[in-house]
Amino acid sequence: MYFWNRFLQAKVKYLGQLLHLNLVQLIRYCLEDKQRLLVYEFMPCGSLEITYLGVRGSYFQPLSWSSWLKVALGAAKGLSFLHGAKAKVIYRDCKTSNALLDSDYNAKLSDFRASQGWTDR
Repeated sequence: MYFWNRFLQAKVKYLGQLLHLNLVQLIRYCLEDKQRLLVYEFMPCGSLEITYLGVRGSYFQPLSWSSWLKVALGAAKGLSFLHGAKAKVIYRDCKTSNALLDSDYNAKLSDFRASQGWTDR
């Protein structure tokens, strides 16, 4: 268990240092015994899944074409940063529920638990 906590702590610290306009910012984390807590920045417009699928009870309006383009470009910029030479992260869980929207409908990628880094050999 101790090894797993150390591994997870190192991974969370690394991912928490990744700063980009199109990534949800990790604010704080707590790893204590079996308790795990990650605190991210608040994204008032929720996920793209809620907006795109128009989940029942959602108060968001359908996106315009210009908003769709803005969201697509934001997600692409986030992926480009993660997969770039500097971050070296493989983001393996790209889906509408992991693309979150701020109050201006800027897309930010979230949920890096399935991500992993790589090293050059």
